[in-house]
Amino acid sequence: MKTLLVNNQKYSHRTQYITEEVSEKLRARGVEVLVDDGSGTITADDIDNIVVLGGDGTMLRAARTYGQRELPILGVNMGTVGFLSNIEVNEVDEYLDQFLRGDYTLDTMMMLQVDLYEKDEIINTYYCLNEVVIKSRAPHMITLNYRINGQPCLPYKGDGLIFATPAGSTAYSLSAGGPIVDPDLEALLITPVAPYTFFAFGQKPAVISAHRVIRINPPADKEIVMNIDGHVTLEFKPHNFIEIRKATRGLQLVNLKEVPFLATINKRLKRNAGK
Repeated sequence: MKTLLVNNQKYSHRTQYITEEVSEKLRARGVEVLVDDGSGTITADDIDNIVVLGGDGTMLRAARTYGQRELPILGVNMGTVGFLSNIEVNEVDEYLDQFLRGDYTLDTMMMLQVDLYEKDEIINTYYCLNEVVIKSRAPHMITLNYRINGQPCLPYKGDGLIFATPAGSTAYSLSAGGPIVDPDLEALLITPVAPYTFFAFGQKPAVISAHRVIRINPPADKEIVMNIDGHVTLEFKPHNFIEIRKATRGLQLVNLKEVPFLATINKRLKRNAGK
């Protein structure tokens, strides 16, 4: 068996120590270990599973990088929230053998595929677990033209638009006034950021079918950026357009212990409130 450990080793000595500790536990059980500490992508094609050591940011990076490989991914929380993690770092000894036996269920989390076009040719494809945000580089209002399944929507005017998954509904979209969506659902969320008017589709939060395809064209007179999962920022130039759709494959999260969705939400909201 071969396990990939994903962490942010370069940011934390504690993370480096925990990674070495978990690696030794795995090797003692006859498991070959590879480590992705953020310095480069591991391209080996014979990996059996992935363990992510960190918080939600590390999990989002793992999802973008490895999510389309359909490997079981166990999140081990070392952050403050760990919404996407299943166990805490102090529970590794308790659950490690169960994980290696494959004694778990898999929760499939919907991901988004973002195709960046130049003219009519795809020049790059990105994947994300939470959201895609389109906004102005400078702090001023923008106008965005977009279509859903080829049907034009009224132009959006405001600070930006968030296109989120159900998993991302509890992230930036929630802060901007979007709804919390059960991750068992497959849906696309459109959440406006400081819209200029509320009297049009897309000016208030909307939930649409995950089978829709959204096409966005940037305005010609503004510097627009596209941000993916809060970590990857790209220029969105006038000669480009993007299409956002449900990715073919979802993230396969390992579920070793059943934690009800609402209990996880309540735990997160209490932590964010400092209670």
